[in-house]
Amino acid sequence: MSPLDPNAARIRKERLETASTALDIGRLGRHIFLCAEQTNALCSEYEESREVWRHLKRRLKELNLASAPAKQLPGKFDSSLPDTSVDGGPVLRSKVDCLRICEYGPIAVVYPDGVWYRGVTVAVMDQIIDEHLVGGLPVEEYVFAVDELGR
Repeated sequence: MSPLDPNAARIRKERLETASTALDIGRLGRHIFLCAEQTNALCSEYEESREVWRHLKRRLKELNLASAPAKQLPGKFDSSLPDTSVDGGPVLRSKVDCLRICEYGPIAVVYPDGVWYRGVTVAVMDQIIDEHLVGGLPVEEYVFAVDELGR
């Protein structure tokens, strides 16, 4: 497929639309980023962050909050199941190599609230999921910064 081929451009655009629909982009309640499985782990141990990442994935699926649950790809968020998110939409999760803090990790950030968390263990992630992603209230004990990106 040549990048200059008009048919290729149309196919790529359709694939992007399918992917964004599957991820519920435009309907999301929140987006959580977690530094995990880092190439050069500085703020936490690789295995620790990996365990937190796997736990986050599992819990969001259990709560029917996961954007694009595997069983539904490439479909949409299953609105027939109970909606437990405070903003009425699923939660997108992204694993990042580094959030550039490199201190007291794993580090997580939740948008659109712009709340940054430190020392995110499995137990802390459970609090973030229950209190912030579902309940709408940041877990102040672990918050070290807030930036709503110009709001």
